[in-house]
This record gives sequence, C-alpha cells and structure tokens, in this order.
Amino acid sequence: MENKENKFFTMEPTQTINLIALSLIVVMHAGVLALRLGISLGRN
Repeated sequence: MENKENKFFTMEPTQTINLIALSLIVVMHAGVLALRLGISLGRN
C-alpha cells in the first residue's frame, strides 16, 4: 500500500505541470485572438 501511495505522489507534480502548461497555452491563444479582434475592430 505504501508503494502505491508513493507512486501516486511522484506522479502528481508532472500532472500539475502539464495542467499549468495547458492553461498557459490556452491563455496565450485567448490573448492572440483578443489582439486579432482588437486590430480588426480598429481597422474598421
């Protein structure tokens, strides 16, 4: 049982890093889309 718990805890940090990376990518995409919208609105 203890080994399973240790494996679970060692897996946790990588999952959190993956989640942080995914959220960063989503935020970057949202920022790019917002910039494109702002530029297109400014041109019009």
